[in-house]
Amino acid sequence: MKRKTTAALVAVTATATLTLAACGGGSNSSSGSPNNGAVLPNTAWAKASYDEVKQGGTLVQAVSQLPYNFVFQQANDGLGDTVTIEAPTVLGGVIFKPDGTWQPDPNTVESAKVVSKDPLRIEVKLNPKAVWSDGKPITYVDMVNTWKALNGTNPKFEILSDQGFKDISAVTKGANEFEYTITWKKVNADWPNYMYPAYPSVVTSDPKAFNTGYVKKMYPSNGPYVVSSIDANAGVVTEIPNPRWWGRKPKLDKIVMRVVNQDSLGQAFANKEINLLDTQANPDVLAQAMKRPDAEIQKSGGLTWTQLTFNGSKAPLNDVHLRRAIAHAIDRKTMVSVIQKQLGVTPSVQGSVVYVPGQAGYKDVADTEIGYSLKDSAAEMKAGGYTKGSDGMFAKNGTPVSLSITVPSDTPTNAQRAQLIQGFLKKAGIAVKLDTVPTAKYFGDYVTPLNYQMTSFSWSGTPFPVSTSQSLFDPVKSGQNYTGITDPRLAPLWDKANAELDPAKQQAIVNEIDKVVFDYVPMVTLGTTPTIWAAEKGLVNAGASQFQAPDYTQVGFKK
Repeated sequence: MKRKTTAALVAVTATATLTLAACGGGSNSSSGSPNNGAVLPNTAWAKASYDEVKQGGTLVQAVSQLPYNFVFQQANDGLGDTVTIEAPTVLGGVIFKPDGTWQPDPNTVESAKVVSKDPLRIEVKLNPKAVWSDGKPITYVDMVNTWKALNGTNPKFEILSDQGFKDISAVTKGANEFEYTITWKKVNADWPNYMYPAYPSVVTSDPKAFNTGYVKKMYPSNGPYVVSSIDANAGVVTEIPNPRWWGRKPKLDKIVMRVVNQDSLGQAFANKEINLLDTQANPDVLAQAMKRPDAEIQKSGGLTWTQLTFNGSKAPLNDVHLRRAIAHAIDRKTMVSVIQKQLGVTPSVQGSVVYVPGQAGYKDVADTEIGYSLKDSAAEMKAGGYTKGSDGMFAKNGTPVSLSITVPSDTPTNAQRAQLIQGFLKKAGIAVKLDTVPTAKYFGDYVTPLNYQMTSFSWSGTPFPVSTSQSLFDPVKSGQNYTGITDPRLAPLWDKANAELDPAKQQAIVNEIDKVVFDYVPMVTLGTTPTIWAAEKGLVNAGASQFQAPDYTQVGFKK
C-alpha cells in the first residue's frame, strides 16, 4: 500500500505515495556510483526488443488492495497500488531512461520546451493522434481543467496535493487545440511533472465527478490497455488492449491485477497464481518465490524508503526534545542490517527526505544530525524535563513515558520495524507498545486523521523528488503531511530549491532542507528498500527498476 508515486504516471501522480510494506531522481550510472550510495543497477528486468516478444499471453500481477478512488489525486486515495493498477492504462507526458533522465513520450507529446525563463514558459505540442479511451481527443482543454482542478483554488475539488499546479499562472491555447503554453508564477525546476493533462475533462471539470465519480470505476484513460472489469469482491482488475490506442499494438492479450495479502504473496507466485511479483523486499516472500522452478529474481535500486513518523500535533510528541531523543535512540544501521540481511544485498540506510541512494545529490544527512547515540538521546530527554527512574525508564512529573506505534495488521515488515524500534527505545529508557489495527482502516482511520502517536510506513517517489517531497512536510495541511507539524524555515528553502534550474545548486539547497527536517524531527528515516521482483522465466520488459517504467506495448513473453 503506497502514497508517493512511481515514474509510471508522472502527470497523474505529481505527489507522493506511501507504502505499507517496505524518492526519487536520476542517478549518473546504470550500475550505480559509490559517490551517491548506489549498490544495485537502475533496471534489472529481463530485456527484449519489441520484435522478440511473442503476441499473446496474460500477465497476472499482485497488488495489496484496490483503489479507494481510481482518481489517484483525489484526497482519499494516493495509493501506490492505484499507480500499479493504472500503469498499463495511463500515460503521462514523459518517459524515463534507466538513469532517471527524461524525454517527452512521443505517444502523448510531440515536443515540450522552455521558451522563456522569466517568467518560466513551457510550450507543449501534444500528439494529435492521442485520444482518451472514450474516443475524445486529448487537447489543451484537458490541461486547463487539470490545472484548475489541482491548483487548490477551488475547495470543491478534494485533492491530495496542489503541489506544482498551484505555481502555474496560466495555460493558454496555441496555434491549435493540440498546442498550449504553460506560464509559471515562479521558476519550477520540476516543470515536466506538471506539463501534461493528468485526467480527461470529464473528470476535472466537475468536482462531483472528481471526488466520487470514479470510486468504483475507472475513468477514460489513454494508455495501450483499458480496464475492462473490476471485481471488488474478488479483488481483481482486468485490463485488455485499448481498442482506440493509436500506438504500436501491445503484445499481451490481458493484464490481471489481483489483490493478494502480503503473507500470501510468495506462495501465490510459487503456485503460479501470478507471474510477476514485487516481493516488497520481504525475505519470507522472496524465499517462497524462489521455490518456483521457473522464477527469475531481479534486484535493482529502489525509490522506497522506510521511516518512523511522529504525530507532533499532540502531547507528548509535540515536544521536539522527545522526538530527538527517540531519533538518537534508534540504531538505523543495525536496524537496516537486520531487516535486509536475508535479501542478498548490501544494506542501504536512508539519510535524506528527498533523495535516495543512487541519485545525484544524495547525502546521509540524518547520520550527521540524528545519528545513533544513547548519550545524546538521554541529553535530549533531560532537556525536555524527563528523569530516569531506578528501573531505567524515563518519566516526567512522576508519570512514566508510555508511547505507542500503530501497526497495520497482516503486514509482517511493518511489525518487524515496530518491534525493532520498540527494542531500541526500551534500551534508551522509553517504553513503547504496539497498537495493531486493521490494514483496511490504517490510512483512513488512523494515519490521515492523525489518530496515532508513532507509526511506520514508507514513501516512494519519482525522478522529480524536490517538488513532490515538499507536501510531506510543508505546509501542515498539505494533504500529505501526516506529522501534524512543520517548520517555518522549510517553505522558503523549498521555494528556492524548486526555482533552481542548476542541478548542483539545487542539490545543495536540498541538503539544507534535510538539515532542517532532522532538526525538528517530524520523522526518522530508516532504510532504503531495494527493488526485488520475481518473474516467470520468459516474461520480459517488466519488473525490478528504480526509475524506468515499463513500456506496456512490449511487455510480454519472449519468443
